[in-house]
Formats: sequence, C-alpha cells, structure tokens
Amino acid sequence: MTAIGVADVTVYRPFPGEVPCDLVGADAPLDDVRVAKVDGQGSKSHGSTSRVVGAYRLVQVDAGRFAIRALGVYPAYRGAGIGRWLLGHAIGIAESRGARTIDAKGPPGFLKPVGFTPWAGGYRLVLTPE
Repeated sequence: MTAIGVADVTVYRPFPGEVPCDLVGADAPLDDVRVAKVDGQGSKSHGSTSRVVGAYRLVQVDAGRFAIRALGVYPAYRGAGIGRWLLGHAIGIAESRGARTIDAKGPPGFLKPVGFTPWAGGYRLVLTPE
C-alpha cells in the first residue's frame, strides 16, 4: 500500500450508508459524522473511487458545549497524522457552531498536546473567545 498522508485526505459529510459504524458507532446520526476519504472526489456523481480511512462524531451537548463522541482511523492509515487532523477539524467545526468547551475521551498523548486537560473522567478543551 502506498503511504497516505494528511495531504491526501479530505473530510466530507458521509453519504447515507457510508457511516463507518465500527469507528463512530451504529447509532451515529448522519449529521453528527464526518469522514476522511482518500482517492476520489467525495461525490458519487464524479464516479469517485474514494474510500473512508477515518471518521469522527461530534455532538452538541448544550449551548456552548460540544463533545467528540468518537474519533478513529483505520489501522492501515494510522501514524500519518490523520487522527490529529480529524481532531483539529472537529474542533474547528465545533468552534464555528459556537462551542466554548469541547469534551472528549481518549489517550492523553493524543488530546493533551492540543490543549485538552483532565476533566470528569475524560478531557476538556476550553476555547478562548477572540
């Protein structure tokens, strides 16, 4: 397999039936999920041969508070920065929707370098207003 990097990945809303349940859960609503794809245009109308390599699920908990409920990259694509890139994408989407805090669970080595701190059994990122 050719090495895949962040430059080869684009994030999209998934098509119906394209949600990777093994990464984000079988109950994930389509609107809460974003998928990372490689090798294609991300559109069935383009005859795309794209494949999903990772995904995340972001939910709004209440006004100003969001949670990353799942974030994963398939094993064959790990180690190329795709997970970290998806994390940054999720933070950007949450912030654009008015987030002031984002909660997540995951390994400290993955979340702490981005600014998440321990909080209630997981981690929390507090966004600073401009």
